[in-house]
Amino acid sequence: MKRYIFYMAILTVFICGACGLSKKQDIQQMVYDWRGREIFIPFDVQFKTLGRDTLCTDLWDKPYKIFTYIDSIGCSSCQLGLHEWKEFIDSCQREQMDIGFIFAVHSSDYRLFDGEVRFYEFDYPIIYDYHNEFDRLNHFPPAPYRTFLLDRGNKVQVIGSPVNNPEMWELYQKVMSSRN
Repeated sequence: MKRYIFYMAILTVFICGACGLSKKQDIQQMVYDWRGREIFIPFDVQFKTLGRDTLCTDLWDKPYKIFTYIDSIGCSSCQLGLHEWKEFIDSCQREQMDIGFIFAVHSSDYRLFDGEVRFYEFDYPIIYDYHNEFDRLNHFPPAPYRTFLLDRGNKVQVIGSPVNNPEMWELYQKVMSSRN
């Protein structure tokens, strides 16, 4: 009996280890596939700030942009982390970094999302992707791999959110400083 339990434990370790390795390899492959890929922007995007229509043509001209796509699965504002992003953006602005922040949201309930935006006083432009055009054009990877550092030509340089992730933010900064 002890031998059976021992063999089952070893088998479990191998299976779990293989699953972890496979997941790691899948992530590495996804990063490889997305590096340098262009994010296509729908023709008729609509920006809103605090739920009101706004124009943001200067965002597309920035040398670097952090682009985040959120879909309606689950709580959009929870996935987006409005409070954390607000603090992160404020920090970048205090450091006078020339970087744009672009958020695209496809939600099943924009009224609820607007309420969350107002609650967190998130006064940065958000694209309301009413018809899920961003995902149709780009076929984004699964969450949480929907935050990208884009260059001036909207090509993916880094995948992953720098918010609450100092290592990822350091990678973003290395990429941005190496190209300036």
